[in-house]
Amino acid sequence: MAKSVPYRCIWCLKEPPNAVFETESHVLPKSIGNIKQQVLPPGVVCDGCNSFFGHDLEPNLIAEPILSTLTGILQLRDIDSQFTYEHSPSGIHRTAHTKAEISGNSITLTTQYEIEGQPNKPNEVRTISKSKDYSKRDLSFLSRAVHKISFETLAHNQFVGTGIKRYGKELVDKLVDIGFFSHSFDVIRNWVRWGEPQSSVRPVLRIQRFDATKTLKQLSEWGGKGHYFRQGIYYELNLYNDWFIVSLVLLL
Repeated sequence: MAKSVPYRCIWCLKEPPNAVFETESHVLPKSIGNIKQQVLPPGVVCDGCNSFFGHDLEPNLIAEPILSTLTGILQLRDIDSQFTYEHSPSGIHRTAHTKAEISGNSITLTTQYEIEGQPNKPNEVRTISKSKDYSKRDLSFLSRAVHKISFETLAHNQFVGTGIKRYGKELVDKLVDIGFFSHSFDVIRNWVRWGEPQSSVRPVLRIQRFDATKTLKQLSEWGGKGHYFRQGIYYELNLYNDWFIVSLVLLL
């Protein structure tokens, strides 16, 4: 069974009256597909931390070239007009081919987007290019955003859902044993909320697992799975077939 809402912020550890809990918190931003799937009720993330994530951290994730392209193709965002089309009663067929060129901390993403079936446009092909030179700040914010989603997913299973069904009893028992507010997780809290230590960027392993055989519904899925091993807990995060692996706690 899920634990009761703690009314203690999982990030800054503050409780009333030193923290206000009036807003719910979306694990993944609502604007890129998380309508109701994973939403933390008031009492888990304080309004101050929630506001910081919404205004400072998550916009950097949403604008990231690969995720921006994927959510545009999947039409999860209505602000990226590059991937829109004119609807037709007879149906639309869309094909997208994306190529990423990476050099150092720079990425160029080129997408050939073909649309068939639009009224008065039997076959339209668009070439869309997005480039980014990642500064240390960019890499830092991307890492912090990925760690934020991963940690809040564990919190969602602790305080909203039944984590045993999703993750397996061994991991859930270990989380209970550690305690969600344990100082073992302070490394994650300090990194995500405050960007500390500022001298380095906490590593994230990024893996492309795009499968062209998947249906549009399958490609539109996101989520992940936590894993426990003797040295600690790590999380595999899937953002529309853009995969990240992060370490959440080391138990040495």
